[in-house]
Amino acid sequence: LAVLSSTVPAEAQQPKKANRFIGAQKCKTCHSSKETGDQFGALSQMKHAHAFEVLATDGAKKSAKEKGIEDPQKADACLKCHVTAFGVPDAELGKGFDRTIGVQCETCHGPGEAHMKARMAAAQSEEADAPKVYKALPAGEIVTDPAVTVCTTCHNKESPNYKPFCHCKMKKEIRHLNPKRTRTDAEKAALA
Repeated sequence: LAVLSSTVPAEAQQPKKANRFIGAQKCKTCHSSKETGDQFGALSQMKHAHAFEVLATDGAKKSAKEKGIEDPQKADACLKCHVTAFGVPDAELGKGFDRTIGVQCETCHGPGEAHMKARMAAAQSEEADAPKVYKALPAGEIVTDPAVTVCTTCHNKESPNYKPFCHCKMKKEIRHLNPKRTRTDAEKAALA
């Protein structure tokens, strides 16, 4: 319900090339297997995935009414933080993208079309019986480690239900890593 000037965090924007928002249902295609960490399954269990639905609750309606908002599911002041790609022109949304699913993968990781196309092309170029190993993503393909500013775009004192939080603690709670990815000692220490 925060009223903010930015609708998509700067870290999640990728203006270099055409790159539309595709939606969590398309991300699910590659990010739902246990072998790769089932990031989609993790997201589905998080409050973020149900952020739009929350706006229909009595508590959200009460908070909205106190702010002079009739319907939080239709108010820009609420939708900015409760949907993915708020304020993004329809031309920048892939076919079938549904804003009402809530806070999806691309809220933190940026538009996923370029990433999806790049990974599909890479998979097609591999030999069928080659062992499947994790390959580092090229810089700029997608946001792999969202900065704290991505979170504070919505989780700030402008939100009517804001509670101070520790970014490090919250990052651990929403973590959804790929277990096949090798990490440096510094990365391992940061995750501990």
